[in-house]
Amino acid sequence: MDHRINLGAWRKVFAVPSCIADEHHLKLASGTQIKVLLYLLAYPDVGLREENIASELGISKEDVSDAVLYWINAQILSGSDGEYYPSEAVHSTPPAKPVLQPVKETVSLSTPEARAALSSETQFPPKEIAGAVNGSTAIKCLFDTYEKLAGRPTKHAERQTLMVLVEEIGLPCEVAMMLIEYCFNIDKATPAYMKAVALDWIESGIDDIPKAEERIKLLRNRHTAEGRLKQKFGITSAFSQKQKQMIAEWSDMGISEALLDEAYDITMNNTGKPSFPYMDKILREWIKNGITEPSQLESRKKTEVAEKAPSYSTSEIEQRTYNKYKNI
Repeated sequence: MDHRINLGAWRKVFAVPSCIADEHHLKLASGTQIKVLLYLLAYPDVGLREENIASELGISKEDVSDAVLYWINAQILSGSDGEYYPSEAVHSTPPAKPVLQPVKETVSLSTPEARAALSSETQFPPKEIAGAVNGSTAIKCLFDTYEKLAGRPTKHAERQTLMVLVEEIGLPCEVAMMLIEYCFNIDKATPAYMKAVALDWIESGIDDIPKAEERIKLLRNRHTAEGRLKQKFGITSAFSQKQKQMIAEWSDMGISEALLDEAYDITMNNTGKPSFPYMDKILREWIKNGITEPSQLESRKKTEVAEKAPSYSTSEIEQRTYNKYKNI
C-alpha cells in the first residue's frame, strides 16, 4: 500500500528561515522589507528584475533595493549583483536571544571627528540598531517620532542617519528629535539635508534644547526670507550658495520683510533686474545707519532735504542786502 499526503492548498508553500523571528526581524524590519523577502523566497530559482518585483508588490525600485540591502546587512542574505544565497552566519551560528548592545562612546560636539562622522559611510548592522533602540528609551522615542512624522517605517538610509546623529557624533536625542521635526516641517526630511543641518548645529555648538529652539527660530526666518525672495524674483530654481549666504546674513541682521521689499523695489527701479549684490549694498547701508523699517526711510529723506536747505532765513537775506547797499 502506498502512503501519501494530499497537501491540497498547502502544495504551494515555501520555507521562511526561523532566524527572521528569532532575531526580532518581524519587529525591526518594515512591512516592505518583509514583503520583498517573502517574494524572493517564494520564487527562489527565478531571476526577478527589480522593476518586476516593484510592480508585483506595488512599491518603488528604490524600496526593493533598500529591502535587499537590509537583509544583507542583517546577515540573512549574502551575495551581490542580483545573485543571493543564505548567509553562512545563519547556518554557523545557532539562534540566540538578542543582546542589548552598549551605546558607542561618542565624540564631543564641535570636533573634527564629529564633522567627519557625518560624511562617513558608517553602516550600523540591524542587530546593533535593535540593541540601541531596545536599550535606550530616548533612542526608541527618536525612532518612533521619525516614523510618526514620515507616516511609515524608517528606511535603511534613514535608520543609519539617526544612528550617526545620536551614537556616532553624540547629539542628544531630544536635540536630534527637534532637528528632524524641523526638517519635516519645511519638507526637507532627507538624510542628506538632516546631516547638513546637523553639521551646522555641531559647528555652532547646538547641544541642548534652548540652543536648538533659538537655532530653529533663526533657520525658519531664513527659510521664510528665501521663500519670499523667490516669489518676488520669480525664481523657481534653488538659490546659489552665495545667494543663500546673503539671505542668511540679512535674516540674521534682523532685516524685516517690509525692508526687503523696499530694497527689492529700489533695486528693480535702479537696475531693471534682480541683483543680489545691489540689494546687499542697500541693506547693509541702511543697517549701518540704524534703519530697520521703511518708515525710517521717509523720516531720513525729510531730514536730508532739511539739511540741504539754506540755513538762513528771509529776514537774514534782507539784512545782508541792506548792509551791502546802504551806502550807495
